[in-house]
Amino acid sequence: MGIGDTLLVMALLGVGDGEAAQVEALRVGSPYLYAKALALSGDTLKAINVLSQEGGCRAKRYRLVLMMAKFYLTGAGEILKDTVCFGNRDVVLYNAYALVFLDDPLADSLRRLLPPLLDPGKALLINLIPGLGLIYAGRPWQGIKTLAANVVGIAGMTYSIRNRHYVDAAVWYVFWENRFLTGSFQNTLTAVWDENRRRLRPYFRRILRMIEEGDGKR
Repeated sequence: MGIGDTLLVMALLGVGDGEAAQVEALRVGSPYLYAKALALSGDTLKAINVLSQEGGCRAKRYRLVLMMAKFYLTGAGEILKDTVCFGNRDVVLYNAYALVFLDDPLADSLRRLLPPLLDPGKALLINLIPGLGLIYAGRPWQGIKTLAANVVGIAGMTYSIRNRHYVDAAVWYVFWENRFLTGSFQNTLTAVWDENRRRLRPYFRRILRMIEEGDGKR
């Protein structure tokens, strides 16, 4: 594999052409660049498998990055046991990615970078008034619709009970109110997790970049 071949693959990676980069990486026989091209094309799992067949710290570091990006934290923790390729700094970054902060100056600095996160317990408590949990999670329109749906259901049950239409009241509860009431709690948890992931994404990207850039310092 010559320098020109390597530059060609890197150029294809640079312009985002993952499929062409895969072909060229296979042609020049570079598993590392092939894994990069696979990851660029979205086939992260195959990229991890390709790198697992390779020795050397560069391949292991990139495999660590890909595994953390996919939240394969157990496997990433196993890779970190290689003390030849990974040091304490990498372990601290891994722990910070999993939001486990130990007594380390680097961990303290990473903790300060954490964005404010939503509290799932608080969201569920607020959602005792159905819809307010969704509003807390940043989905006001969905919260208002959920609140309105529950009001309609309660009104239907109340009207049926007052008129002694108990079967109708049961139907209102089973097929309407129970659905929207239970669903509001499930949707609230999902919304909180999605919002927290959105807020953490830049934080995770920073840690992954620090791990990947660490390859050039070895």
